[in-house]
Amino acid sequence: MSLESFAGELRSMGFSEEVVEEVVQSLADLYVASRIPYAYVIKAHGGFYTSEDMRKTRYWPYSELAEKVLLQYGYVDASSKYTVYTPHANWYFIALTERGLPVAREAYERRLEANLDFAKRYVERHRSLAPLLYFGASFDSAIERAYFYSKPTHEVVDFYFRNVIDAKIGRAPEPPIKRRAYHTARELWERIKGMYEGERLDVVSAAFQSAASTKTAVEALNEFFSPLHERRLVLLMPNYTSSSVYPEMERWLVPPELLELVEPEAERLDPAKLRNFVKDYVSVLMLALGEQGYTKGQLLKLAEVIVSENKELGLSYDELVEGFRELVEVSSTAGCISRFNEPGGPESPPFLVLNREALDNAVREYLELLASRALSLV
Repeated sequence: MSLESFAGELRSMGFSEEVVEEVVQSLADLYVASRIPYAYVIKAHGGFYTSEDMRKTRYWPYSELAEKVLLQYGYVDASSKYTVYTPHANWYFIALTERGLPVAREAYERRLEANLDFAKRYVERHRSLAPLLYFGASFDSAIERAYFYSKPTHEVVDFYFRNVIDAKIGRAPEPPIKRRAYHTARELWERIKGMYEGERLDVVSAAFQSAASTKTAVEALNEFFSPLHERRLVLLMPNYTSSSVYPEMERWLVPPELLELVEPEAERLDPAKLRNFVKDYVSVLMLALGEQGYTKGQLLKLAEVIVSENKELGLSYDELVEGFRELVEVSSTAGCISRFNEPGGPESPPFLVLNREALDNAVREYLELLASRALSLV
């Protein structure tokens, strides 16, 4: 059913224009977020609560009437399937269904069309953010949406890319020290690593995602997204898993239609600047992995994989290794690590950590510098 037909049916049943518009706007929101926490209950001592304890969230500003309309058309699902039960609270989500997706997409496209001139001019004025927006978005496969955190995490490499790296360089988790579990981490890894071995190690995305996790980038992104949020072209939603909701760690959810507006600006990126940016990111990545116990041989193998799977960048193995070696030497002067282990073999550490806290601070500083460069690439 088209959006126009849906709205026409509601009018024919006696719903006012205000109600029809509210329902349409709620659909547009659901297209952006896919699932929205509409209410929660704080559990009292002992875990007891009643329906009177339920509180609405600020993420779902729509009426119960709008919810009833969407539910009875089968456009949303608010069943316990989408409820997140935590030790201290229950979070109730309203989720867009496959049936509701086409009409919700049309509702969002209508919203975007009404703001298209503004959005195009706004993106053009903030073209310096284009590479970060286009290449640096993380992706939530559960809701199929790109997102950016609204607070810095200083993440050098995320869980997905870490698994791709480990699969490519032949690194597996260490076996448990204590009693044997039903399956060890190594056994479980053997079962799933094939999924990651077939993935390309996209170092450009990894570099910009890491830059996007910094304080420098987050402040710029928050400022950029705020006017778009006022028009509800993007939404700010809490991060959540199947067992927890994190309202203190919110994410900007960005639909693909908006990212398409950024693509032309991102394509103006100077290849030479991109190459140098990625090269320096790889040095920081290798430094961070070295701190986490990766051997010299594993890091050198990583350099080989990056060169092999990102040929369009024109990187060389020697320059990646030399960049890493130079960063180790620079960091060693601050006393947080030793100098580079030049004669060490593949199983040797690339360096020794002398002050982990100082090294963590140094890595964060390196990431902040990379983020500043990411904002000046176009």
